[in-house]
Amino acid sequence: MELAKVWERLQADAHHPTGRDLQIGGYADEEAVYTDPVATAAHRTLKAVDTGLWAGPVSDDVEDWVLLADWYCGVNGWESSTVHWVIQRADLSAQRFDRAYTDVFWTP
Repeated sequence: MELAKVWERLQADAHHPTGRDLQIGGYADEEAVYTDPVATAAHRTLKAVDTGLWAGPVSDDVEDWVLLADWYCGVNGWESSTVHWVIQRADLSAQRFDRAYTDVFWTP
C-alpha cells in the first residue's frame, strides 16, 4: 500500500479544506449514504457496454465487483463530488487494472 502512504503524507503537508481524503481499499466519508457506489457503477458499466463505450464482458452481479478507491473531493458548504473506482473481482485477481471503471457521484 505504498500509494496510500504517499497520499497520507501529501495530505498531511497540504491544506485540505474538507478534512476528507482518498480511501484506498474501501469506503471514505460518503455524503450520500443511501446509495451503494459499487452497485451504481456496476449498473453504469453494463449500460456503457450496451452502448459500445466500454469493452465487455461485464458481470451484472454486484457481488462480482469491488471498490478499489473512494475519493470525496468537495469543499464544505459548496458543491461536491465523490469519485469511485470499481473493478470486477476476476479482473482484480488478474491485476487487470485497465479494466477498472470510474464513476462520479455529484451533489449540487
